Order: sequence, then C-alpha cells, then structure tokens
Amino acid sequence: MTGWRIQPSGVVAVLQDVNVDAEALGTALNNLSPALEGAVTASQSAAIAEAVQSYFQIHEGPRIQGMSARIGAAATGVVSATEAYVQGDLDMAANAQSAAHATVYPPVLPPGVR
Repeated sequence: MTGWRIQPSGVVAVLQDVNVDAEALGTALNNLSPALEGAVTASQSAAIAEAVQSYFQIHEGPRIQGMSARIGAAATGVVSATEAYVQGDLDMAANAQSAAHATVYPPVLPPGVR
C-alpha cells in the first residue's frame, strides 16, 4: 500500500449498512425474550424456567451487551478516525498553500530587491 485513500462518503455508506444490521440484530434479540418465555411456559417446569433464566443472566446477557457495546465503539472509532483523516487532509492542504504563497511572496526579500 502506498497511501491512504479514505472516501468519507464510502465510510458513511458502510456505517449506514452497519446501523441497519445493528437495528435488525436488536429487533431479533428483543423478539428472543417472548419466544423464550413461551418455550419455558410450554415446558411447565420450574427447573427449566430457572435454568433458562440463569443461563441468560450469566452467559448470554453479558455476551449480548458486549456485542452491542463493541458495535457502538467500532462505529464511534470509525467516525473519529475518518474525521481525523479529513482534518489531516485539510491541514496538509493549508500548509502546502501557505508554503506556496511564501515561495511567491517571501516574508523577507534579499538585500537590494524591492
């Protein structure tokens, strides 16, 4: 790789896709609770109800929360990195323009030149 070529519009498109998928995941996870309640009720077993509840509290709950946190953190990181990249481009352009201006109009002229 010889350089970076980040297209902010492409980043926005990817983040929009991620958002759609994250919302779909959220919907699926929200629908999981009623389905589990139905299954536990159908089993008519207090032991099964307790086991399923315990499993989700101990194992799946933290895993699902971690997934959600990682998706959010990744999106935030992508936005921050892209903003820094764009600001770096703007800073480099400003520095190049300033250097070009200084070459054409030096701040101090050589002796004898007006």
